[in-house]
Amino acid sequence: MHEYSLAAEIVDIALKAAGDPGRTITAVHVTVDPGSHFDGSSLTEAFELAAAGTPAAGATLEVEMSPPGAGGVAVTAIDVAE
Repeated sequence: MHEYSLAAEIVDIALKAAGDPGRTITAVHVTVDPGSHFDGSSLTEAFELAAAGTPAAGATLEVEMSPPGAGGVAVTAIDVAE
């Protein structure tokens, strides 16, 4: 399941960006190139599994399709609560 390894990487990026482990991540925003063949709902499910037990648990994954040719998947923003 390629989605899980990608979701785990997204969680790692979000945790590093949040910095302080006491900060709760509430949402992670990503763009997905349609040519990457990642399904938004499968990626969301994998994100929930990868985030379990971390400060990103319960966060939503906001998936937006990027223009074709933009390249893969990119984390564009992370929302955190103090």
